[in-house]
Amino acid sequence: MARAMKAGGHTLVQLLVAMTLASLLLGAFATVHGRVRQAVSRVESLAAVQDTLTQAMAYLGNDLRQAGYVGLVGDSERLAGVAGPEDPVSLPVTNDCGINFSLRLDRPVEAMDAGYDLDCSPAAPPQPGTDVLILRRLAGKPTRAEKGRLQAGLSLGGGTLFIDDAPADSAEIRDLVTSVYYVATSRSGGESSLRRKTLVRGPRLLDEEVATGITDLQIQFGIDLDGDTWPAGANAYVNPGDARLSEPGTRILAVRVWLRESWCPVRKG
Repeated sequence: MARAMKAGGHTLVQLLVAMTLASLLLGAFATVHGRVRQAVSRVESLAAVQDTLTQAMAYLGNDLRQAGYVGLVGDSERLAGVAGPEDPVSLPVTNDCGINFSLRLDRPVEAMDAGYDLDCSPAAPPQPGTDVLILRRLAGKPTRAEKGRLQAGLSLGGGTLFIDDAPADSAEIRDLVTSVYYVATSRSGGESSLRRKTLVRGPRLLDEEVATGITDLQIQFGIDLDGDTWPAGANAYVNPGDARLSEPGTRILAVRVWLRESWCPVRKG
């Protein structure tokens, strides 16, 4: 019976070998588990980056697609009240970025190259070296006249910008939409963000955050240099401030937008 018990047991060497193998397996498992956690964290971070960029481009894309839209009148030249910086101010906008800045539907797409040079204070210091994108249009959907809002009363014969009192002959009314996109640093040392100044009731320009974590905004314009009416195409892509943009007959046919998002791996204890 003693021999049977001895035969069914394990020697010390066997136990040591088994413990060594178990330790190696546990170490390998811990290593694999750590790498999996790092991979998951990386994927989560990339997904967050994608969400941020998607959100930012949704705002920009919607404004860009409709830039220059003026409803029934078809052309800003047929819209009374459109004014430039040398004209008197008849429709004042609080916190506007210059004389008649929000009224310039004749300039639906503008940009500033590597700097913020507007007569309206940013919510936070602009990120050095980033561009500023300015878009103007009428809203895509008709609405009703609203006190304190800058709007356009439109008809097939023309239209008029107004505040409070709509022209009697208006077939439809649309809000004026002015947007200024820029990247601002954080006053508290946090992440920079893409911000937008937008025209709201007042009328006034309201500064709001679009997406946190955006560190750079760069713009290029696709321009038509040969004046072809059909088929029209961009002959060159230029940065804002390029001298060709101010030449007579130059048309902006496309806009390239680059956004950069700050990304750091997720830290987990």
